[in-house]
Amino acid sequence: RAYPPDRETETAFFSSTPRQVLSDLAAAVVNDPLAAAGLTREEFHLGSLFTAQGKRMIPGKGDSRATPFGLLKFLAAVEAGRMVDHWSSLEIKRLMYTTARRIRYASSPALAGAAVHFKSGSLYKCVPEPEFTCRKYMGNKENVMNSVAVVAHPDGRTYLVALMTNVLKKNSAVDHQTLATEIDRIIRN
Repeated sequence: RAYPPDRETETAFFSSTPRQVLSDLAAAVVNDPLAAAGLTREEFHLGSLFTAQGKRMIPGKGDSRATPFGLLKFLAAVEAGRMVDHWSSLEIKRLMYTTARRIRYASSPALAGAAVHFKSGSLYKCVPEPEFTCRKYMGNKENVMNSVAVVAHPDGRTYLVALMTNVLKKNSAVDHQTLATEIDRIIRN
């Protein structure tokens, strides 16, 4: 059995593989399937891992980027079973569905009866500003919140959403929830 590897094999791989090879492999594992599914580098590209620990283990290859259109193309490829293959696409959907609880976009009461495969992420940065206190998800320099979702209602109506916002000095989770409610109302009516 080659997958998943045991801890010893995994540790040996990361300690014996040159860092440049790890970097090249990481980029290829993500970016080659995106290109094969028809996404351009400008639409969706992974340059480095997102966590500090990941970046310590595997050096990056430039910046990461995505556009709402690129994320929609990604979701469409997943829905069509074309992100690598049918099994991989289902695994991506399973990972998107598996979450502790629905937050941000997916927490809309309008989606309560729907299957919602989603992921949401945020990045905020603060700079000193008079009478402003930096808080989590409330950056005054950058306050990006992204949500992607595949919404499947019991009546068979399914749609895709990719949302990117940069609302400064405000936690925009409720804004994403409100947008979900309104988008669902428009789609269903």
